[in-house]
Amino acid sequence: MALTCCDGGGDCVDTDRDGYGPGCMLGEDCDPDNADRNVDCASIPPPDCAAEPTSTGCPCLAGSRASCLDAVAGIGMCVAGQTVCVNDHWGSCLGGVGPLSEQCNGTDEDCDGLVDEGVVSPCGGCTPGCLGGVWGEEPEPFVAEGGIALTRFGEATLATVEKTFGALWVANSAEGTVSRIDVDAAVETARYPSGGTEPSRVAVDHLGDAWVLNREFEGVPSATRIFGERDRCVDRDGDGVVRTSSGPADVLAIDEDECVALHVEVGESGAVARAIAIDGDTGLDGIAGGDAWIGLHDAEAVVEIDGLTGAVLRRVEIPGFHPYAATFDPWGILWMIERDGILVRIDPRPAEPTVERIEVPLPCYLLYGLAADRDGRLLMTGFSCDRLATYDPALDLWQTRTSPASPRAATFDGVDRMWIAHTGSMVSSVGLDPFRVLETLSVIDETTNPIETIGVAVDAFGQVWGVSSRTDEGDIGVATRVDPETGQVTAQVPVGHAPHVQGDLVGNRVRYGLVPEASATHVFAGCGPDVETEWVNVHLAGTPGANGRVLVDVRHAVTEAGLAAAAWTRLGEIPDAPSPWALTLPVGGVIEVRLTLEVDGQIGAPRVRRVGVEWRCPGPD
Repeated sequence: MALTCCDGGGDCVDTDRDGYGPGCMLGEDCDPDNADRNVDCASIPPPDCAAEPTSTGCPCLAGSRASCLDAVAGIGMCVAGQTVCVNDHWGSCLGGVGPLSEQCNGTDEDCDGLVDEGVVSPCGGCTPGCLGGVWGEEPEPFVAEGGIALTRFGEATLATVEKTFGALWVANSAEGTVSRIDVDAAVETARYPSGGTEPSRVAVDHLGDAWVLNREFEGVPSATRIFGERDRCVDRDGDGVVRTSSGPADVLAIDEDECVALHVEVGESGAVARAIAIDGDTGLDGIAGGDAWIGLHDAEAVVEIDGLTGAVLRRVEIPGFHPYAATFDPWGILWMIERDGILVRIDPRPAEPTVERIEVPLPCYLLYGLAADRDGRLLMTGFSCDRLATYDPALDLWQTRTSPASPRAATFDGVDRMWIAHTGSMVSSVGLDPFRVLETLSVIDETTNPIETIGVAVDAFGQVWGVSSRTDEGDIGVATRVDPETGQVTAQVPVGHAPHVQGDLVGNRVRYGLVPEASATHVFAGCGPDVETEWVNVHLAGTPGANGRVLVDVRHAVTEAGLAAAAWTRLGEIPDAPSPWALTLPVGGVIEVRLTLEVDGQIGAPRVRRVGVEWRCPGPD
């Protein structure tokens, strides 16, 4: 209903209650449905109602109420508010605080997760006496080129090289086998022995090999690594033929199948292995696929297993914590959940890895699935309360949302979406920008009715797979391929008995390898030409990552044209010698700073937020 008033003796038609409209004293309204836009529509864009449906001006059901500013609530100074539907459009966000211009005061006014970006001094603080220049922020941001990539915050990091693997791996829990499915042909090409009982967790390493965990509720748990491609299998008996499985009916003994690369016991009797993730350590010669980090549920511990030999490298005791699912983020941090609502952060860099426990803010527990995206944001499923939770470590931000019933395993598609499986024969895609369930697809078609869908994966072709423990015809499991564009089931592949599987079934967690090294340079002109700049310090804000380091070099010349002939001098490096680094250079001229980012492994790259050069200019005579 439009508001009318009699100021000035005429009727004011104000449909969005902002004081503007036909006949209103303040004047005409350029957007009569949006209280945040009235005379400034050319400079203020309309809201993205698909991303933020409760934004001011978005359509709604008259009289309804909703929270608003949810996408930025809890980040920096931003808080959520309440909005009321007026004339079929959401009104102003009452009580909410949205993004404001950044001020240099130690807080995050623009709600992007960064504090004082673009407004701090070259020294890195609110210090007016520190003069100089900054590289890595507007108007001199880092540039993605030459092996340098940018994070979502504009930080410089290392670019990635995409790898794709063509197999889906399903652990058949009731028969102690592992099915290898060609995802393109939708055919089971081999079935291997798992080497134990109750296999249930799968992880693919950086070479495309599959690691399978045998839980062993009444014995010693074990791990088996299987070559991802037949041409990597080893003719161990030297007879000129690689003896291996040819299909689901051809299962050899574990010591006979020459595509089984490794089988080792893990932990002690009763430890129950229930989580696995692969790190980025591919060895000095790069021939390894990464070490396996295995969570021992009942032993309340985590062990690191050498990816080539299977030897135990380290054991981390975590009393009171029962690992259930695990993943590495791109920066080399290991994350694990237990079903009782605890998330654990493990930093593997120290000789004795550090452990931090974090409570997951769900109204119920029984956590089940865990996945990380390319920014390191985590998704967790709350199986017993039909809820999802995300945690953004960079912002220390939690968000929760309602989910379709019984969410189980979770995975990242390698691009921009998470996917989760639901017990009731469904898979759902989940977006994180903003956080919401995007669509839910059935894995049932006219030929097959999968029951108890637990595992989920997205293959190299972007097709979604749900793995169900049985069908309505018996306890033979089935892997279902669904086209996410059409929502249609495109294949039903029978597997072994009662697969109860989750993890990285296709290798999306190791899909992006890192370039080992890249450099970028920037020229600082100081106080200007013909001025005797006194060069003081270089300040760097960044982190080396779990497996990386940052080298900083400088060179000086009278003019920018002369820099090419000047020699580089090493200033310092992180993490070994953090900034600031003193500059002992002749006065005047210009300097060029070079950043070199390095990484020893496939994850854990460094990130540099900004480089500040501090200088002094001569005062008036």
